[in-house]
Amino acid sequence: MSYRETQRARQEQRAADERRMKRMFWIGLIVPAIACTIAALAIGPDSWLGWAAVIAVAPAASTGVAVVLIVQDRRRER
Repeated sequence: MSYRETQRARQEQRAADERRMKRMFWIGLIVPAIACTIAALAIGPDSWLGWAAVIAVAPAASTGVAVVLIVQDRRRER
């Protein structure tokens, strides 16, 4: 492979990785929020458990994003 072909392949791989990272980030953010919302609606807003599910949305979403980022870092090491 020539230098230009190698550089082009690296650039394409970087672009593909960046698209995948963005998608995984949004999935890690949205899925926990949806799960907590569904739990809150299923439990009902009248109970303290329902409000606990509503309050848990932010920590659950941030945990999901952190897990996604950790998985991405481990993939890079390989």
